[in-house]
Amino acid sequence: MPFTPLHCGPGMMVKALAPRQFSICVFTLTQVAMDVEVLWNGFARGALLHGPCHTYRGASVVAAVCFLAGKPASELIKKTWNRAAARCANANLAVPERTSWPASFTAAAFGAYSHILLDSMMHTDMQPLQPWSARNPLFGLIDPMLLQGLCLLLGVAGLVLYFSRGKEG
Repeated sequence: MPFTPLHCGPGMMVKALAPRQFSICVFTLTQVAMDVEVLWNGFARGALLHGPCHTYRGASVVAAVCFLAGKPASELIKKTWNRAAARCANANLAVPERTSWPASFTAAAFGAYSHILLDSMMHTDMQPLQPWSARNPLFGLIDPMLLQGLCLLLGVAGLVLYFSRGKEG
């Protein structure tokens, strides 16, 4: 199942803990980019959903692309959001539009590598150490439902913490 709370929760907690050093927009774009492969393979092949992008080597390429493309994309998304938010009477929904390069890098790297780590624990077809090994030593380490629940809990706690501190970054 692509892009579940499994992927969102840890990212929201990192955003809450380091709001200026982490772009939730770039993180989310990275998560979506990672799972384009899963969606493509689901339509094209059917059997093997997690291929080369779902390895640490492939995730490095995805992270690099998302780092470079994520900063301008994040700024465009936030600018668009702010234009729409300005129409909401009596609500301050605006967010800072600038995304720093370090925040883009941190989010892309954390997004890609955490994606591989979490998917490795859940999916039998994951081979995260390819091309060096076909093994997946993390599969079955934790019950998938428990893992999703923990990540969802991290996400809710991250949202509460983020908004209790006020919007930054």
